[in-house]
Amino acid sequence: FDVWDVENNEQYCVVRGAMLHLPGKDKMRIKRGGDVVATLDRKLVAITPTYDIYRGDGGKIGYLEKAKIALMDTFEFHAETSGGFGPFKPPAAYKLEGDFLDRR
Repeated sequence: FDVWDVENNEQYCVVRGAMLHLPGKDKMRIKRGGDVVATLDRKLVAITPTYDIYRGDGGKIGYLEKAKIALMDTFEFHAETSGGFGPFKPPAAYKLEGDFLDRR
């Protein structure tokens, strides 16, 4: 799909890839001006859907994880540099929540 800047009526970025819900097969690339600026890659082993996020140069930014228990769709972004040790995750840098299917 394409993301547009509605104020200027210009294409902002292009998102390409397949979300097949098969670990190891899900990969999305975000391109801007023909260059890959980010890649989302689904983790092979995770309790909830989790995606590693990489910069265009391959450096890991962090990961996006669906919350285990929530009243609505909730995702948490964890930055790679924010710590955590072993099974203990760093606190979420951002939290996204809402009904992503209802487009009112």
